[in-house]
Amino acid sequence: MKEHVLVIAHIEDNEFLSIEKARDITLPMDPTLDIIQFVKPNKDSSAPQKEEIEALQNLLAQNVERIFEGATQVNSDVVVSDNIADWVANYCDDTAVDLVIKAGHRSESLFHTPCDFKLIRQIHCPILIATNTQWKSRANTLLAIDLSREDDLHQQLNTSILNWGDKLSKITHNPLHAVYSIPIAKPLLELEVVNKEEVILKKGPAAKENMQKLLAKYDMESVTSHIVAGPADKTLPHEANVLKSDLVVIGYVDHDGLGKLFAGNTAEKVLHHLRTDCLIVKLPLEK
Repeated sequence: MKEHVLVIAHIEDNEFLSIEKARDITLPMDPTLDIIQFVKPNKDSSAPQKEEIEALQNLLAQNVERIFEGATQVNSDVVVSDNIADWVANYCDDTAVDLVIKAGHRSESLFHTPCDFKLIRQIHCPILIATNTQWKSRANTLLAIDLSREDDLHQQLNTSILNWGDKLSKITHNPLHAVYSIPIAKPLLELEVVNKEEVILKKGPAAKENMQKLLAKYDMESVTSHIVAGPADKTLPHEANVLKSDLVVIGYVDHDGLGKLFAGNTAEKVLHHLRTDCLIVKLPLEK
């Protein structure tokens, strides 16, 4: 079955990089591609935003034609909505979208906007949040693997992360790196109760062995593995920066009820500090 990809564009500021990245990632997949530009409803007037919408539709269509050079199965449209996350979630459910690609925009405080996090929480397919930075000619992709848990859900998540990494590597021809961060509670580090180097020395060899076994299981022995220690929201962005990764693939587990409210999610914490493109792979928690 042909894959279905939804791209959320942002063209008001002549920002087309997310569409270009979508082209580079998806063309080898030959999917059905829907590119959507959102515009907020005009609450100051009862008159329809006909002229604004038509202008945006023409601009979007012209640039889609330019970027994709007439490729088939690429559709574009402008949608009036003040709740992007809800619209996208409903669209993904109704049309069985396989991947969402969204342009992210840096602010003074956080790279990722509240809309990003709402989308991550509400949709059930992978979402790639793209920065406004061009990919480097010799880039790499970093896969964030969780070896701390052996339950089926997290094993499936690791498998999905590796599968997406393998798919992207074949498309981009970029090398893959896999990283596991041995958990250490922040208070223990801040109070200097635990030394990271000692943790790596003690637990690193077993973690390295488990990582190599996992990679061998999927015939991915060529992937370079890294073992670090500390809170993942600090270590993973740091490792991505050290390796100069253009893309990080990380897993996200949906939590229900109070567990979500109080525990939060490691992926969201990592995103607060990450400054690269990020593909969030999701497996909804079964109720």
